[in-house]
Amino acid sequence: MRRSLLGVLTLGLLVLILADRISQRLPRREMRSQLVQGTNDSRAATPAPQPSVGVTHGADLPVRSATPTVDRLARLATRQQLTREAATTYLDSLMLSTDSVVRRWPDRYGSPLKVALVEGGVNGYAPRMAGFMRDALDRWENTAIGLRFETVHDTTGADVVVRWIDHFDIDRAGQTDLTWDQAGRVRRATISLALRTNTGTLLADPALLAVAVHEVGHALGLPHSGDTTDVMFPATRTSTLSDRDRRTVGVLYRLPPGPVRDLLADTP
Repeated sequence: MRRSLLGVLTLGLLVLILADRISQRLPRREMRSQLVQGTNDSRAATPAPQPSVGVTHGADLPVRSATPTVDRLARLATRQQLTREAATTYLDSLMLSTDSVVRRWPDRYGSPLKVALVEGGVNGYAPRMAGFMRDALDRWENTAIGLRFETVHDTTGADVVVRWIDHFDIDRAGQTDLTWDQAGRVRRATISLALRTNTGTLLADPALLAVAVHEVGHALGLPHSGDTTDVMFPATRTSTLSDRDRRTVGVLYRLPPGPVRDLLADTP
């Protein structure tokens, strides 16, 4: 009897060790997505595809530490808040583009996001254009979502990198590339700002500022809005944050990052 019990315990221990080793070797994924904006004019922008690819990221933290019951309750509370705020925000667009993942920068606890401004490198660039970006950062910082920005010149260790280019080959004036982990935490952002339209027309200063404000919104994790009065409208026509812009980013940064779907309920 004792030998039989000892054999069962030994087998169980081996199974636990094997499962632990397998779980440690499974790669954690990051998601990349391109959020794009059309040229700043009256024409409607054509949204580009938003690809999502998996890459390894050895420094990822565990996605969830809560028990399954607590985790499901947290997801339910997030879904309920999104439902309550649906009429006054455009976070429904974010849920569609990220497969129901709340995606934002993790809480920084007073530590600023470092924004590297890579000035020059393109014909027609002027120092005032970096000023437009600083103005854009200030406008979003003043929404009091708990994020601060610090502009730097060195891209090493920067959270956000901003570069200016002559133009895009398609009808677009700015582009933001985001990288986030499986838990919805944004890790990096790269912003590209054009000086001219794809047809060679030089963008006026108000348009350059509007595009800068729009792309910082994407860098924060915001999706496009369908309302022409919002900064986050695809073909943005304003540099002034609307009430919906402010409310949407405020709600986003009150929600915990991560999946919103109830995975058990969604399983057939």
